[in-house]
Amino acid sequence: MIVSRWRRSTVTTAIEPATTPVWEGIYEPAEAARYLRATENADAIYPMRSTKLVRWIRRGFAAPELAQVAGRELLIDFDDLISMRVIAALRAAGASWNEIRGTERWLREATGVRHPFATETLWAGRGQVFAEWESRLVSGSRHGQIALDIVREFLLPIHGLTFGGESRKAISWEPYAGVILKPSVQFGAPCVQGTRIPTRSLAGMVAAGDSMEWVAGAYGVSPKAVQAACDWEFRLQSQ
Repeated sequence: MIVSRWRRSTVTTAIEPATTPVWEGIYEPAEAARYLRATENADAIYPMRSTKLVRWIRRGFAAPELAQVAGRELLIDFDDLISMRVIAALRAAGASWNEIRGTERWLREATGVRHPFATETLWAGRGQVFAEWESRLVSGSRHGQIALDIVREFLLPIHGLTFGGESRKAISWEPYAGVILKPSVQFGAPCVQGTRIPTRSLAGMVAAGDSMEWVAGAYGVSPKAVQAACDWEFRLQSQ
């Protein structure tokens, strides 16, 4: 039930400039689509292809200036990747494009950020998209109307994202248990959680014939971490 409209105390009118350093996460659409497809349960709930991801970018759901970039030159940053992840989750939860577009537009105006889907905690359900807004649950697709907290138990949260800093941006994404992407670590490549070790390094050694126990000892991680890296890389390669 929607009970009132949320009134913002401050409004930022200028959209923040692009500030992603060149050494942080930058992805080709095909690579980003593989990560989205390999996300836990993604194959069952909302399969992703690079053509679909590019179509979303053309619709303006990533950084607006990317909509007209030629395909061979198209690259997205970590914030764009997270935005695509959130959209895929919202679509899987049954949110319509009108609801997603309305939420994106309202959040962009309310926050003044270029990637509102990469800065806000979102929930989906009851044909709407909800956001955590200054400790309140509001309907982004209803222009910020406040919702009763009892609605929360019927909603699906967007899992796997960690937010931090004054900008509230997503600072990491855990697409699979034990695997994390952080834009400032290994150029945003998938790494073993809590380390700077790329999953491809561990999986490559196991594929070359080394035992998981030996690889775990060599890198100072648990065999469970090596298994997670191998499972993730297998999911990537099987897409």
